[in-house]
Amino acid sequence: MIKRVLITGSTGYIGQHLTQRLLSSTETEVFAFNRSYDTRLPAEHCREGDLMNANLLEWLKKIRPHAIFHCAGAGPRVPFDQQMLLHAEGTRRLLQTLVDINQSPVVVMPGTLAEYGSPGENMNENLPCQPESGYGISKLAQTLMAQSFARKHHLPVMIGRIFNVYGQTPRHLTVASMASQLAHAERFAPDYAELHLYNLRSRRDFVHIDDVVDALLALSELASRNETCGQVYNIGSGESTPISIILDTLLENAQLSPEALKRVSMRLHGVQQEDNSFADIGKITQHTGWKPTVSLENGLRRELNYWRAYAPMAVATS
Repeated sequence: MIKRVLITGSTGYIGQHLTQRLLSSTETEVFAFNRSYDTRLPAEHCREGDLMNANLLEWLKKIRPHAIFHCAGAGPRVPFDQQMLLHAEGTRRLLQTLVDINQSPVVVMPGTLAEYGSPGENMNENLPCQPESGYGISKLAQTLMAQSFARKHHLPVMIGRIFNVYGQTPRHLTVASMASQLAHAERFAPDYAELHLYNLRSRRDFVHIDDVVDALLALSELASRNETCGQVYNIGSGESTPISIILDTLLENAQLSPEALKRVSMRLHGVQQEDNSFADIGKITQHTGWKPTVSLENGLRRELNYWRAYAPMAVATS
């Protein structure tokens, strides 16, 4: 049987990678609900709109999806009122619409490490959430909204709480910033590279986007079990990696001469503070069998190759 899958926000970071994976499957029919059309999909499979309008109700009635990946939302740099509107109210409207039309597809929502608040070691899903950023607050509100519908209406909703994802991310994020600057140096400044860097002392849990997609898909199969509805699952590598090691690994794979590597200039910005965080992924591994498969070294090599293709745009950030 062909499985009908709806992705909200299929043109966003998580959504676009998830969509690409599902499009490669002959057993899945992919639909999207976005603010703009996803050109990878047939026109009849994409509905333009947002979660604040009535288009969604008719669209859900028409396609009757077996699963929904709710990836639509606002990034950390968007004003807080918009974050709350899209994450909390947008999610409420989506889930309330499902209740109103008596549909109960599996719903998988990407969450974020920011919901926990301060970084910590071996962070598990039972830790109290004390978000410190507007983004973390709005995403926690989304999680609580989803859990409320799961309890009250028995909707099979799951939340994948993602740690430090990397792999073709926006250039301002840690791994992409370093890789893009090195790719730019390889092409335009091979004799003298200057890197603008931030906190190298922190340790983070880095997980590749391909592993994140695998985890979300694994949760979509799990969510048909009533006892797991509304549950949160950490998605990470389960390991703590110093950001300095990320830099060293990228430098080792850079196409720069040994002499040029010795002359790499590093300009540090911001506070150099030591903290450590990594995910306890025992719950998702136990319940789904999922484990990350992309090694850090392989993932970083792929990241460099990605930015090499965009070297003319990979301008060093300050």
